[in-house]
Amino acid sequence: MTTQGDISKSEHIEWKYIPLTIQKLELNKQYKIALIVAFGCFFGLRLKNTLTIKWEDVLNKNSFDIKDKNKVRTIYIIDDISNLIRRIYYKMDAPDLGQPIFLNNSGKQVLSSQYVNKQIKLLFTKYRIPYQNLSSDSFLKTFCMKFLEAKNFSADAKRWISQLLGHASWTITANFLGCSNYSEDKDNYMIFSM
Repeated sequence: MTTQGDISKSEHIEWKYIPLTIQKLELNKQYKIALIVAFGCFFGLRLKNTLTIKWEDVLNKNSFDIKDKNKVRTIYIIDDISNLIRRIYYKMDAPDLGQPIFLNNSGKQVLSSQYVNKQIKLLFTKYRIPYQNLSSDSFLKTFCMKFLEAKNFSADAKRWISQLLGHASWTITANFLGCSNYSEDKDNYMIFSM
């Protein structure tokens, strides 16, 4: 339970750290965590959806479908991530295509979200990535913020991100992302002058 003033929500990560972190994770043979970071930041997936992905869903594919909040989303795989998936697949000794990517060491269950969040915090501390409150939600938030920034927080971009997250309004989405509408409201008034 948090007290008033405590940080209780995960934050997004500055985009400049994402490609470098994925490279470091791959070099340090943290293959599954590298893919979790990549899938969250490049696909905009929640961890629970990421953990369901099988090799056959993404290996040598341009896109795949995933059910998220009772809707089917088509996820498009850019070349850089397709290459990462292929490299890691072979570095992991080409597992059975029908098996989930994120199996634990016993090979019987997928990784737990608690384990993933613990590993993320440990590795991001090790790589000295600045953050205050990090979790697997941070990757989804990073995806959203990268898209919104690239689109200059346009009304269409806000609408798309709200729909993607399954939120009824931008206000809910802004709260989830930790965005403030204050600066936007102020900018709206700044267009008036004497």
